[in-house]
Amino acid sequence: MNPDLEHLIVLQAQDLDLARLRAEVAEAPKRVKAAETALAAAESLVAKASTALAGEEKLRRGQESEIASHRTKLERLRRSLDGATSSAQVSAFEHEIGFAQAAIARLEDEEFASLERTESLDVELQRARTQMVDAERRLEAERSNATRLVAENRDAITGIEAQRKELRAQIEERWLATYDRLSKAKGTALAEAVGNATQGKCAACQMAVRPQRWQDLTGRDHEDEIFLCETCGRLLFWDPRRDTPRPWAVGDRLRSAQAGSPR
Repeated sequence: MNPDLEHLIVLQAQDLDLARLRAEVAEAPKRVKAAETALAAAESLVAKASTALAGEEKLRRGQESEIASHRTKLERLRRSLDGATSSAQVSAFEHEIGFAQAAIARLEDEEFASLERTESLDVELQRARTQMVDAERRLEAERSNATRLVAENRDAITGIEAQRKELRAQIEERWLATYDRLSKAKGTALAEAVGNATQGKCAACQMAVRPQRWQDLTGRDHEDEIFLCETCGRLLFWDPRRDTPRPWAVGDRLRSAQAGSPR
């Protein structure tokens, strides 16, 4: 394999790692912010349920006070009824007694409805408090994870950037310029040719590689040359280890040149 191409394969792996690491660093505060928002929402639910409960308790105290007042009035009216001396007085007292009894019945119904609402609000409050505790734990975990991840990723970025600078110095300027241009335009500058002579394709654009180009890529006559994908224009490479029984984890082939692994 052309040495420049081999170095470019490693360079692309480094650049992809840098992009991932930087994306994780950028994402970390967003995850913390989302956890803070979730906690604020849970706290708002707790406050809302607590306020509603307090309102129901205040409402029932007022209802109980009104019921007591009507019962006092009812007792007074009954005593007055006992002393009534005319049918008109009897009728008037009975009307007032009926009104007080209806008021008491209405207030008792409203008080019962308030108790039912209180039961529902108690359940809602407990659920909101559970959500709040969970949100607090998630926030604490996100903050801890963000602190750790940012520190680890920044150290990794520093190390990769140093290796990358050293590696770029070893690559011929024209291929480095081509790599930079393609990376900026397409996101990646290199693509692996996969398949075989009759069904070969570019792994990036998925378009077929002509049999002659496949032969150029895989044959010894052109092993020092660098070819482009005729469809997407990326630098095309072929890894002979695809034909070996050894399993390769994702990314291993792209990093192997740096480690000096056999090709």
